[in-house]
Amino acid sequence: MSLLDQGIFVRMVPLPSHINGITVPNPDNTFEVYINSTLSELRQKADLNHELNHIKKDHFYLPQDVAIVELAANV
Repeated sequence: MSLLDQGIFVRMVPLPSHINGITVPNPDNTFEVYINSTLSELRQKADLNHELNHIKKDHFYLPQDVAIVELAANV
């Protein structure tokens, strides 16, 4: 099953250097994942995995401390 089949849309875009990636939940339960296109391919893959972990772990719908959520997405 592809990310698109799961309602996850990944976009490689230039972002400010301090932002590696960001995920935006949509009202229709899909997600827009933006990965910094200026990063190396290896870094892009790692950051995509990080952003996908946020989705898998429902970090958008549970009240949690941001620092804890960020650490959990790295696992």
